[in-house]
Amino acid sequence: MARLNWSPSSLPSLKKRTYIVTGGNTGIGYWTVHHLALHGATVFMTCRTEEKGKAALAALQSSIKQSNPSITPDIRSVTMDLMSLRSVREATTKILSEITQLHGIVNSAGIMATPYAMSEDDYESQFQTNYLSHWLLTYLLLPLLESTAAASNEPGTVRIVNVSSIGHTAAPKEGINFADTALTGSFTFRRYGQSKLANILHAKSLHARYNRATTSSSNKILALSLHPGNVDTQLNTQSWGAALVPVLRCLGVYITPEEGSFNSLWAVASPQVTVGISGEYFVPVGVKKEPSKLARDAQLADKLWNWTEQELRSKGLLQ
Repeated sequence: MARLNWSPSSLPSLKKRTYIVTGGNTGIGYWTVHHLALHGATVFMTCRTEEKGKAALAALQSSIKQSNPSITPDIRSVTMDLMSLRSVREATTKILSEITQLHGIVNSAGIMATPYAMSEDDYESQFQTNYLSHWLLTYLLLPLLESTAAASNEPGTVRIVNVSSIGHTAAPKEGINFADTALTGSFTFRRYGQSKLANILHAKSLHARYNRATTSSSNKILALSLHPGNVDTQLNTQSWGAALVPVLRCLGVYITPEEGSFNSLWAVASPQVTVGISGEYFVPVGVKKEPSKLARDAQLADKLWNWTEQELRSKGLLQ
Protein backbone atom coordinates (compact mmCIF):
# COMPACT_ATOMS: atom_id res chain seq x y z
CA MET A 1 0.00 0.00 0.00
CA ALA A 2 1.18 3.51 -0.79
CA ARG A 3 2.37 5.76 2.00
CA LEU A 4 0.08 8.70 1.29
CA ASN A 5 1.67 10.92 3.90
CA TRP A 6 1.74 13.90 1.55
CA SER A 7 -0.93 15.99 -0.15
CA PRO A 8 -0.90 18.45 -3.07
CA SER A 9 -2.38 20.99 -0.68
CA SER A 10 1.17 21.52 0.62
CA LEU A 11 2.41 22.75 -2.76
CA PRO A 12 3.35 26.44 -2.95
CA SER A 13 1.92 28.87 -5.45
CA LEU A 14 3.02 27.86 -8.95
CA LYS A 15 2.09 31.12 -10.64
CA LYS A 16 4.44 32.09 -13.47
CA ARG A 17 5.56 28.49 -13.82
CA THR A 18 4.89 26.31 -16.87
CA TYR A 19 4.63 22.54 -17.03
CA ILE A 20 3.94 19.82 -19.58
CA VAL A 21 2.09 16.65 -18.63
CA THR A 22 1.68 13.83 -21.13
CA GLY A 23 -1.50 11.80 -21.12
CA GLY A 24 -3.33 14.58 -19.32
CA ASN A 25 -6.81 13.55 -20.39
CA THR A 26 -7.13 10.54 -18.10
CA GLY A 27 -5.90 8.77 -14.96
CA ILE A 28 -2.96 10.12 -12.99
CA GLY A 29 -2.06 12.51 -15.81
CA TYR A 30 -5.47 14.18 -15.52
CA TRP A 31 -5.06 14.73 -11.80
CA THR A 32 -1.48 15.92 -12.21
CA VAL A 33 -2.75 18.61 -14.57
CA HIS A 34 -5.60 19.42 -12.19
CA HIS A 35 -3.43 20.11 -9.15
CA LEU A 36 -0.72 22.00 -11.03
CA ALA A 37 -3.35 24.29 -12.56
CA LEU A 38 -5.12 24.60 -9.22
CA HIS A 39 -1.90 26.06 -7.81
CA GLY A 40 -1.63 28.66 -10.55
CA ALA A 41 0.65 27.02 -13.12
CA THR A 42 0.25 27.15 -16.86
CA VAL A 43 -0.12 23.52 -17.89
CA PHE A 44 0.14 21.97 -21.33
CA MET A 45 -1.53 18.58 -21.36
CA THR A 46 -0.89 16.27 -24.27
CA CYS A 47 -3.62 13.96 -25.49
CA ARG A 48 -3.71 11.39 -28.27
CA THR A 49 -6.63 13.01 -30.09
CA GLU A 50 -8.10 16.49 -30.30
CA GLU A 51 -11.49 15.17 -29.16
CA LYS A 52 -10.07 13.62 -25.99
CA GLY A 53 -8.18 16.83 -25.28
CA LYS A 54 -11.26 19.03 -25.65
CA ALA A 55 -13.33 16.78 -23.38
CA ALA A 56 -10.64 16.67 -20.69
CA LEU A 57 -10.06 20.42 -20.88
CA ALA A 58 -13.76 21.13 -20.38
CA ALA A 59 -13.94 18.71 -17.43
CA LEU A 60 -10.85 20.16 -15.76
CA GLN A 61 -11.98 23.76 -16.14
CA SER A 62 -15.43 22.92 -14.81
CA SER A 63 -14.23 20.97 -11.76
CA ILE A 64 -11.64 23.59 -10.80
CA LYS A 65 -14.11 26.46 -11.16
CA GLN A 66 -16.74 24.63 -9.12
CA SER A 67 -14.40 23.98 -6.21
CA ASN A 68 -12.46 27.24 -6.53
CA PRO A 69 -14.56 29.93 -8.26
CA SER A 70 -11.82 32.53 -7.91
CA ILE A 71 -9.40 30.52 -10.06
CA THR A 72 -9.26 30.70 -13.84
CA PRO A 73 -7.07 27.72 -14.75
CA ASP A 74 -4.57 28.10 -17.58
CA ILE A 75 -4.65 24.66 -19.18
CA ARG A 76 -3.83 24.10 -22.83
CA SER A 77 -4.50 20.91 -24.73
CA VAL A 78 -2.00 19.73 -27.33
CA THR A 79 -2.66 16.78 -29.60
CA MET A 80 0.26 14.35 -29.49
CA ASP A 81 0.06 10.71 -30.51
CA LEU A 82 2.90 8.84 -28.82
CA MET A 83 2.64 6.08 -31.42
CA SER A 84 3.87 8.60 -33.99
CA LEU A 85 7.28 10.22 -33.56
CA ARG A 86 6.30 12.74 -36.23
CA SER A 87 3.31 13.73 -34.09
CA VAL A 88 5.57 14.15 -31.06
CA ARG A 89 7.87 16.45 -32.97
CA GLU A 90 4.98 18.50 -34.38
CA ALA A 91 3.38 18.87 -30.94
CA THR A 92 6.68 19.96 -29.44
CA THR A 93 7.11 22.59 -32.14
CA LYS A 94 3.63 23.92 -31.31
CA ILE A 95 4.41 24.11 -27.58
CA LEU A 96 7.71 25.87 -28.21
CA SER A 97 5.92 28.49 -30.30
CA GLU A 98 3.75 29.44 -27.31
CA ILE A 99 6.17 29.60 -24.37
CA THR A 100 9.49 31.17 -23.41
CA GLN A 101 10.06 29.21 -20.21
CA LEU A 102 9.43 25.67 -19.01
CA HIS A 103 9.80 24.52 -15.42
CA GLY A 104 8.94 20.86 -15.70
CA ILE A 105 7.88 17.87 -17.74
CA VAL A 106 5.91 14.97 -16.32
CA ASN A 107 6.27 12.06 -18.73
CA SER A 108 3.15 10.35 -17.46
CA ALA A 109 1.34 8.76 -20.40
CA GLY A 110 1.71 5.06 -20.89
CA ILE A 111 0.27 1.70 -21.83
CA MET A 112 0.68 -1.51 -19.87
CA ALA A 113 1.01 -5.14 -20.94
CA THR A 114 -0.94 -4.59 -24.14
CA PRO A 115 -1.00 -7.08 -27.03
CA TYR A 116 1.96 -7.06 -29.39
CA ALA A 117 1.76 -4.22 -31.91
CA MET A 118 4.17 -2.09 -33.90
CA SER A 119 4.03 1.69 -34.34
CA GLU A 120 4.16 3.54 -37.65
CA ASP A 121 7.84 4.10 -36.84
CA ASP A 122 8.47 0.32 -36.59
CA TYR A 123 8.94 0.15 -32.84
CA GLU A 124 6.99 -2.04 -30.42
CA SER A 125 4.02 -0.09 -29.04
CA GLN A 126 4.96 -0.14 -25.35
CA PHE A 127 8.60 0.70 -25.99
CA GLN A 128 7.64 3.66 -28.17
CA THR A 129 4.70 4.95 -26.13
CA ASN A 130 6.31 4.61 -22.72
CA TYR A 131 9.91 5.43 -23.58
CA LEU A 132 10.96 6.52 -27.08
CA SER A 133 8.35 9.24 -27.58
CA HIS A 134 9.01 10.66 -24.13
CA TRP A 135 12.75 10.65 -24.80
CA LEU A 136 12.17 12.61 -28.02
CA LEU A 137 9.81 15.09 -26.37
CA THR A 138 12.26 15.71 -23.54
CA TYR A 139 15.27 15.99 -25.85
CA LEU A 140 13.59 18.60 -28.03
CA LEU A 141 12.65 20.63 -24.93
CA LEU A 142 16.07 20.50 -23.24
CA PRO A 143 17.30 23.85 -24.63
CA LEU A 144 14.25 25.62 -23.17
CA LEU A 145 14.63 23.79 -19.85
CA GLU A 146 18.30 24.85 -19.77
CA SER A 147 17.54 28.51 -20.42
CA THR A 148 14.76 28.47 -17.82
CA ALA A 149 17.10 26.98 -15.22
CA ALA A 150 19.80 29.54 -16.04
CA ALA A 151 17.35 32.43 -15.64
CA SER A 152 15.79 31.12 -12.42
CA ASN A 153 16.71 32.57 -9.04
CA GLU A 154 15.45 29.38 -7.39
CA PRO A 155 17.88 26.51 -8.13
CA GLY A 156 16.24 23.13 -8.49
CA THR A 157 12.84 24.28 -9.71
CA VAL A 158 13.36 22.96 -13.26
CA ARG A 159 12.66 19.24 -13.32
CA ILE A 160 11.98 16.23 -15.51
CA VAL A 161 9.86 13.45 -14.02
CA ASN A 162 9.53 10.02 -15.60
CA VAL A 163 6.61 7.94 -14.41
CA SER A 164 7.99 4.41 -14.37
CA SER A 165 6.65 1.42 -12.45
CA ILE A 166 7.64 -1.31 -10.07
CA GLY A 167 7.04 -3.38 -13.21
CA HIS A 168 10.51 -2.37 -14.41
CA THR A 169 11.76 -5.44 -12.55
CA ALA A 170 10.13 -7.60 -15.25
CA ALA A 171 12.62 -6.40 -17.88
CA PRO A 172 14.68 -9.07 -19.67
CA LYS A 173 17.86 -10.30 -18.00
CA GLU A 174 20.05 -8.08 -20.18
CA GLY A 175 17.88 -5.06 -19.37
CA ILE A 176 17.41 -3.67 -22.87
CA ASN A 177 17.48 -6.00 -25.85
CA PHE A 178 19.11 -3.66 -28.35
CA ALA A 179 19.10 -6.33 -31.07
CA ASP A 180 15.33 -6.71 -30.77
CA THR A 181 13.72 -3.93 -28.74
CA ALA A 182 10.32 -5.32 -29.77
CA LEU A 183 11.11 -8.49 -27.78
CA THR A 184 9.25 -10.35 -30.50
CA GLY A 185 9.07 -13.70 -28.79
CA SER A 186 8.58 -12.47 -25.24
CA PHE A 187 5.63 -12.26 -22.88
CA THR A 188 3.80 -8.92 -23.09
CA PHE A 189 4.67 -7.94 -19.50
CA ARG A 190 8.36 -8.45 -20.33
CA ARG A 191 8.01 -5.76 -23.01
CA TYR A 192 6.30 -3.50 -20.50
CA GLY A 193 9.10 -4.09 -18.00
CA GLN A 194 11.73 -3.16 -20.57
CA SER A 195 9.95 0.12 -21.39
CA LYS A 196 9.62 1.05 -17.72
CA LEU A 197 13.26 0.18 -17.06
CA ALA A 198 14.12 2.52 -19.95
CA ASN A 199 12.21 5.33 -18.17
CA ILE A 200 14.43 4.99 -15.09
CA LEU A 201 17.63 4.76 -17.14
CA HIS A 202 16.54 7.86 -19.06
CA ALA A 203 16.19 9.82 -15.82
CA LYS A 204 19.60 8.54 -14.68
CA SER A 205 21.18 9.76 -17.92
CA LEU A 206 19.54 13.17 -17.64
CA HIS A 207 20.75 13.48 -14.06
CA ALA A 208 24.30 12.58 -15.09
CA ARG A 209 24.29 15.21 -17.83
CA TYR A 210 22.76 18.08 -15.87
CA ASN A 211 23.99 17.57 -12.32
CA ARG A 212 27.74 17.20 -12.63
CA ALA A 213 29.87 18.70 -9.87
CA THR A 214 31.08 21.30 -12.37
CA THR A 215 27.53 22.37 -13.26
CA SER A 216 26.55 25.61 -11.55
CA SER A 217 23.59 25.31 -9.21
CA SER A 218 21.56 27.72 -11.30
CA ASN A 219 21.92 25.52 -14.41
CA LYS A 220 20.97 22.22 -12.84
CA ILE A 221 17.95 20.34 -14.19
CA LEU A 222 16.67 17.73 -11.75
CA ALA A 223 15.59 14.36 -13.11
CA LEU A 224 13.59 11.83 -11.10
CA SER A 225 11.80 8.58 -11.83
CA LEU A 226 9.01 7.05 -9.80
CA HIS A 227 6.41 4.39 -9.22
CA PRO A 228 2.96 6.04 -8.86
CA GLY A 229 1.53 3.29 -6.67
CA ASN A 230 -0.96 0.57 -7.51
CA VAL A 231 -3.42 2.86 -9.23
CA ASP A 232 -6.92 1.86 -10.32
CA THR A 233 -6.91 3.24 -13.88
CA GLN A 234 -8.04 2.11 -17.31
CA LEU A 235 -4.59 0.57 -17.84
CA ASN A 236 -5.62 -2.28 -15.56
CA THR A 237 -8.72 -3.13 -17.57
CA GLN A 238 -6.88 -2.97 -20.89
CA SER A 239 -3.92 -5.15 -19.96
CA TRP A 240 -3.11 -8.79 -19.42
CA GLY A 241 -4.50 -9.91 -16.08
CA ALA A 242 -7.59 -7.67 -16.29
CA ALA A 243 -9.72 -10.47 -14.84
CA LEU A 244 -7.97 -10.01 -11.49
CA VAL A 245 -8.86 -6.33 -11.20
CA PRO A 246 -12.26 -6.76 -9.42
CA VAL A 247 -10.65 -9.07 -6.86
CA LEU A 248 -7.78 -6.67 -6.19
CA ARG A 249 -10.25 -3.81 -5.79
CA CYS A 250 -12.12 -5.76 -3.13
CA LEU A 251 -8.85 -6.40 -1.32
CA GLY A 252 -8.12 -2.66 -1.21
CA VAL A 253 -4.90 -3.02 -3.16
CA TYR A 254 -5.48 0.02 -5.36
CA ILE A 255 -5.31 3.74 -4.72
CA THR A 256 -7.37 6.23 -6.74
CA PRO A 257 -6.03 8.00 -9.85
CA GLU A 258 -5.97 11.26 -7.90
CA GLU A 259 -3.86 9.66 -5.16
CA GLY A 260 -1.72 8.14 -7.91
CA SER A 261 -0.82 11.64 -9.08
CA PHE A 262 0.62 12.65 -5.71
CA ASN A 263 4.10 11.20 -6.29
CA SER A 264 4.38 12.97 -9.66
CA LEU A 265 3.21 16.26 -8.16
CA TRP A 266 5.66 15.94 -5.29
CA ALA A 267 8.50 15.18 -7.72
CA VAL A 268 7.84 18.01 -10.16
CA ALA A 269 6.81 20.84 -7.86
CA SER A 270 7.41 20.22 -4.16
CA PRO A 271 10.06 22.34 -2.39
CA GLN A 272 11.08 19.13 -0.61
CA VAL A 273 12.79 17.98 -3.81
CA THR A 274 16.39 19.20 -3.85
CA VAL A 275 19.45 18.84 -6.05
CA GLY A 276 20.77 16.15 -3.72
CA ILE A 277 18.04 13.65 -4.60
CA SER A 278 18.06 14.14 -8.36
CA GLY A 279 18.57 10.91 -10.28
CA GLU A 280 16.82 8.78 -7.67
CA TYR A 281 13.72 6.55 -7.87
CA PHE A 282 10.75 7.13 -5.57
CA VAL A 283 7.65 5.30 -4.40
CA PRO A 284 4.59 7.12 -2.97
CA VAL A 285 4.96 9.64 -1.70
CA GLY A 286 8.52 10.93 -1.93
CA VAL A 287 10.02 7.79 -0.46
CA LYS A 288 13.42 7.02 -1.97
CA LYS A 289 13.75 3.38 -2.98
CA GLU A 290 16.51 1.46 -4.69
CA PRO A 291 15.31 0.17 -8.07
CA SER A 292 16.56 -3.02 -9.69
CA LYS A 293 20.25 -3.68 -10.29
CA LEU A 294 19.74 -3.08 -14.02
CA ALA A 295 18.11 0.29 -13.28
CA ARG A 296 21.27 1.31 -11.40
CA ASP A 297 23.61 0.35 -14.23
CA ALA A 298 25.27 3.57 -15.43
CA GLN A 299 26.86 1.85 -18.43
CA LEU A 300 23.48 0.51 -19.54
CA ALA A 301 21.99 4.00 -19.13
CA ASP A 302 24.72 5.48 -21.35
CA LYS A 303 24.32 2.74 -23.93
CA LEU A 304 20.56 3.30 -24.06
CA TRP A 305 20.97 7.07 -24.44
CA ASN A 306 23.48 6.67 -27.27
CA TRP A 307 21.38 4.03 -29.01
CA THR A 308 18.26 6.17 -28.77
CA GLU A 309 19.98 9.31 -30.00
CA GLN A 310 21.46 7.43 -32.95
CA GLU A 311 18.11 5.84 -33.82
CA LEU A 312 16.15 9.08 -33.80
CA ARG A 313 18.87 11.07 -35.50
CA SER A 314 18.96 8.52 -38.32
CA LYS A 315 15.25 9.20 -38.83
CA GLY A 316 15.85 12.94 -39.09
CA LEU A 317 13.95 13.69 -35.89
CA LEU A 318 16.75 15.49 -34.04
CA GLN A 319 17.78 17.92 -36.75
